[in-house]
Amino acid sequence: MLGLSSLQKIAQLREGVSIECKLAQGRDGTGALPDDMWETYSAFANTRGGYIFLGLRELPDKHYEVAGVHHPKQVLDKLWQGLNDSRKVSINLLANTDIKIWRLQEGNVISIKVPKATVQEQPVYLHGAPYGHSYCRRGEADHVCEDQHVQAMLTAQTMAIS
Repeated sequence: MLGLSSLQKIAQLREGVSIECKLAQGRDGTGALPDDMWETYSAFANTRGGYIFLGLRELPDKHYEVAGVHHPKQVLDKLWQGLNDSRKVSINLLANTDIKIWRLQEGNVISIKVPKATVQEQPVYLHGAPYGHSYCRRGEADHVCEDQHVQAMLTAQTMAIS
């Protein structure tokens, strides 16, 4: 698992095809699971996998600093609820070992290692509908998969199961 044992390592993080950083502060500033985290989960699962970091603030120079998640258990409870709700996401790809709370002096950072879904698991989609709700990662952004890409994943899934 990618280590965040120091501020120096956090400062070296850059968003890209396999890294996404989210502030995850919520309305009250104590920590909340960002709604757009699910798009990144889908995108990483449908592309190459990757890491989502919660509790990091992006600075103007594109470096990151620890903002912290004050109530990580509350955030993780919401994460597990969503992962196990087929109305939220089509499949839970995570195990306990894929999630880590880094307790740094500046605050808690949560890392989530999202594996690449197998052909049999793809597409990973949101809201119970693969079309219009499956995402892929391009550069440092999540994009809705085009219908023909979703159809190709569904066809590959059917072929792999047969």
